[in-house]
Amino acid sequence: MSTVTLRQIDEELLPRVLEAAVSGTDPAEAMPPVPGPPGWTPERRAAFGDFHRRTAGPSYAIMTGEEIIGATRLTPAEAPGAAEIGIWLTRQARGKGHSVAALHQLIEEARAQGKTALIAETNAANPAAVGLLRTLGAKLWEDPDTGAVHATLRVGDSVEHGIGR
Repeated sequence: MSTVTLRQIDEELLPRVLEAAVSGTDPAEAMPPVPGPPGWTPERRAAFGDFHRRTAGPSYAIMTGEEIIGATRLTPAEAPGAAEIGIWLTRQARGKGHSVAALHQLIEEARAQGKTALIAETNAANPAAVGLLRTLGAKLWEDPDTGAVHATLRVGDSVEHGIGR
């Protein structure tokens, strides 16, 4: 497996991240919903850029060498010391352990920012995301009415939570 690195997304890198998303994901996997027909419409492409420019916390390209294989982010949450995380990978990069490697680095970044907890949301129909959160040691609970899966991961002490530095 190639070494995974995170690089903060800036205006120079953003077009390459969008290109990776367009060529390797469905819009619903890589960004919040945008009304309109399916696919990477011009409106969705513009909204993708706006999402990464306006997010309250940093977004990072997930890279193997110089290739962008996805993105992740840390968004401040309402709870003190918490941040919301999100991640997507291109179809070609899935199933290779890249998301675990990327989130270990994101956890270290969160600690460096003084965060003590990370929050994530997915749904029961996404077993890969649920499995990733379990692997990281997150506490999970599912809303039986909606299938939404909520996760909280304490990151204040790496040994206690099974996450090595």
